[in-house]
Amino acid sequence: MNNSAFLAKAALGGLLSATLTVLHLFPVPGLVFFSYFATLPLFLVGLGLGLRSLYVAGFLASAIVLLLQGPFLAGEYLIFSFIGPAFLMNRALLNRTKKSGEVAWYPSSLLLRDMTLAAGCVMLIGVAAYLYFINGSDAGVILKPLLKSFDPQGHLKDAEPMLLKMLPFLPGFFALSWSIMILLNAVLAQGLLVRFNQNLRPSASFSNLSVPNSFLIVFGISFLLSFISVGAIEILGKNGAFVLTFPFLLVGLSLIHSWLHKTAYATAGLTIFYFLILLLFWPLLLVILLGILKPWIEKTFPSN
Repeated sequence: MNNSAFLAKAALGGLLSATLTVLHLFPVPGLVFFSYFATLPLFLVGLGLGLRSLYVAGFLASAIVLLLQGPFLAGEYLIFSFIGPAFLMNRALLNRTKKSGEVAWYPSSLLLRDMTLAAGCVMLIGVAAYLYFINGSDAGVILKPLLKSFDPQGHLKDAEPMLLKMLPFLPGFFALSWSIMILLNAVLAQGLLVRFNQNLRPSASFSNLSVPNSFLIVFGISFLLSFISVGAIEILGKNGAFVLTFPFLLVGLSLIHSWLHKTAYATAGLTIFYFLILLLFWPLLLVILLGILKPWIEKTFPSN
């Protein structure tokens, strides 16, 4: 494929990403849902054509958003929809050739570590914005304009006390949502590329995921800080612990997949398991606990 073809595909990816980003400008119900897939074209470009094409697509999309929506939203797109995914794709495409000639790609566990660190940066930006907008006032300063925007009729007025308790978790929720959508778009893009034999690297393995032991230490510290009623410290503790539940959740899911695939009923078992997760909430807490306890579980019950 010549350079002009690469450039054309990269430009198309950037145009599609920018288009998905600005869908909320059109007064069509439900159309804004597709904006969650704004990073999908970038992942298709990056994981299918390489980083140079990704940079072309990302900067083009950022310029289009700047022209249509102004510097603030363009900056938001640049950081969360371009730079964040570009960092992860840069890591995903790292590889080395062994003496045997086999290509070793960047491991899944390190990708999970890097994605968690990126989510931590997103959380810190969210915490800074949260504290800036509150500016020493009550959290209702943020909540009331949000409620008025999403519920102009006042139907959620009775839920305001509960929402006030949940509001301090808003930065962590934003970071967690960002992580989930980044992961979803990356997996979807890789699946499409593999389907049409356009992928640069093989799909990352979901089995035997792990995270650094330092994550557990940070999680414990964050959990303790969440009980200290000292403004920014409490907010950082709550949101740090909240964000770190995601990698432990994925590690726990990886462990369950590994166990069930050793049985003759893996498909049925996984179907029932995910049905229970969709139906109930508490299985997620057990999975997170499994992810936290994985090092001790593997030491106590070593696999053959």
